[in-house]
Amino acid sequence: MDSSDIINKIFENAIRGPRLIKNGEVLKLDYIPDNIPHRTEQLQKIAQIVAPIINKTKPSNLFIYGKTGTGKTMVTKSVINNLEKRKKDSKIVICYVNSRISGTIYRVLSEIATSLEIKIPFTGLSVSEVQKRIFEYLKENEIKLLLVLDEIDFLVNTPLKRNAGNDLLYELTRYGSYANSDSFISIIGISNDIKFREYLESRVTSSLHDEEVFFPPYSVNELKDILKERANIAFIDGAITDDVINLIAAYTGGEHGDARRAVDMLRVAAELAERENAEKIETRHVKEASENMERDKVNEAISSLPIQEKLIMFTITSLNEGENTGHIYIKYLKTCKELGIQPLTQRRISAIISELDTLGLINASLINRGRYGRSKKISLAVDKNTVIKIIKEDESLKNLKL
Repeated sequence: MDSSDIINKIFENAIRGPRLIKNGEVLKLDYIPDNIPHRTEQLQKIAQIVAPIINKTKPSNLFIYGKTGTGKTMVTKSVINNLEKRKKDSKIVICYVNSRISGTIYRVLSEIATSLEIKIPFTGLSVSEVQKRIFEYLKENEIKLLLVLDEIDFLVNTPLKRNAGNDLLYELTRYGSYANSDSFISIIGISNDIKFREYLESRVTSSLHDEEVFFPPYSVNELKDILKERANIAFIDGAITDDVINLIAAYTGGEHGDARRAVDMLRVAAELAERENAEKIETRHVKEASENMERDKVNEAISSLPIQEKLIMFTITSLNEGENTGHIYIKYLKTCKELGIQPLTQRRISAIISELDTLGLINASLINRGRYGRSKKISLAVDKNTVIKIIKEDESLKNLKL
């Protein structure tokens, strides 16, 4: 079979359409089901906390914690989507911002401004000026703003962001004293990091007056219920067996209790089965999906790193496991010299190491050495050969040598 025949066969299968999947929407990560299993308690509490805004009363600030894939964003969006339908006053505004996707304080403020229909240039203004325009608009129009900051820890979880992130949160929580009007800002913060409060300055925590909702990881049995509910809607009859659902739940429940990963693994397994015209989704498709997802996750994380971060990752691969920051910096300086790249300061490299640790690409353990103080022991959290291969795909780093 020549290349043209292979391609045409693939396209013919695509034209015939999916054989197993009848509704792929329910397998998307941003899908919000009408029924959210095993999260009734959290859903009720969040709805109760935000409900006063319907009557133009300021709700308490709310912080929602839990690991990735525990339903925090899905439940919150379900509540605010229903709130959006119920509110009858245009002066009540709901704004959702993902802090990690926005990337900077300026972009976070810009998205808030957009939700209020305030025109802000992509760049060119100071953060304080954008904030001032938002506050003035809120005050003049008596707006009641419910602000959802998803992945709020991204604003303050590294030393380089901490001051600016704390400044923003402080100003938002203190808006009432600035406005002295019928307008207000109520904040819902969503965080994957249960240590989030450790990044906040005392001036911020003292002005929050917040309530908290915790989302525990799903158990294996809870994941089975979630997967069965999605599968009943997503697939034709007979397309999937309990063995497949049980295996996905075991993979994702035993490790993280991550429903997002479980549903995504179900989607990938189904797509693999369809590509080979299988009669149903089998356990082998799940195993292949798991391997593909883990590989893709690491590849994407490393390949998207800036040059300096890639250099640090490469430097760590060339040293013995458990080296400290000082040894890594010495090797890093040597590598920069060989490539003709301007090195960063040791303080900046320490911050990068913390960021790589947060991403899960390395392990940076703090070791107490008694009277000699404390130091970080650094080691890779992913396969060494994979790191080297991905980094050398960067044209500017292809000549790196261990």
